Amino acid sequence: MLSKLGPQPDDDLFWPAFLLSFGGSLTAATAFDVDPADVEEYAEQLHHPGSWPFLTVQLARGHRLHLLFRNFEGDSGWDYLLEPAGSDSVITFAALEGGFQGPGLSWRELLVVAAQTDSERTQAERLLLLLPAVGDADLPLDAEESVATAFTEVGGRPEHRNEVASELLNASGRFWGSPTWVEYGGRYVCVGLHSPRNGDAPADRHVLIAEALGS
Repeated sequence: MLSKLGPQPDDDLFWPAFLLSFGGSLTAATAFDVDPADVEEYAEQLHHPGSWPFLTVQLARGHRLHLLFRNFEGDSGWDYLLEPAGSDSVITFAALEGGFQGPGLSWRELLVVAAQTDSERTQAERLLLLLPAVGDADLPLDAEESVATAFTEVGGRPEHRNEVASELLNASGRFWGSPTWVEYGGRYVCVGLHSPRNGDAPADRHVLIAEALGS
């Protein structure tokens, strides 16, 4: 059954568990002022087949992005599902593990979306929640510093900031590598076979996603 996590997780175990599992940073479990054993247990609960937890990130123009822990028995994974404004349907924006799809975001778009006005989440929280959906061969030199700053802002210990940031950036492309993004036909298109935003995607999907991202 689906179970919604709070809009702004204040559990001390949430961020290390999220960055460890969804984010792919092994160091995250020991990079906060919590017991690593408790982090592992919390992460296991998030991936229990009896419950499919999800979080929601508000996007531009009323669109929403759901981050779902896809907990099939013996085959868990993580999905980013775009829910268009005024609709009950969802579009797969990115899928990590099990028939992966992605990336859903370029680095440039991540910064734009993270900075959107949000009454529930900080810019740092938005950046870290969306980072696993990023794949981009053209990361700027300050990308690691941006992630490291966000990490410390959600409670990570400063002495681990660079290591965790590096792991998160490397892990974000662990399924689809580091594809490039190009302007094509007035759209921002991913040059990657597995991205739902590649050149073969329907034009209306590109328009919808650009609107949601505010790009």
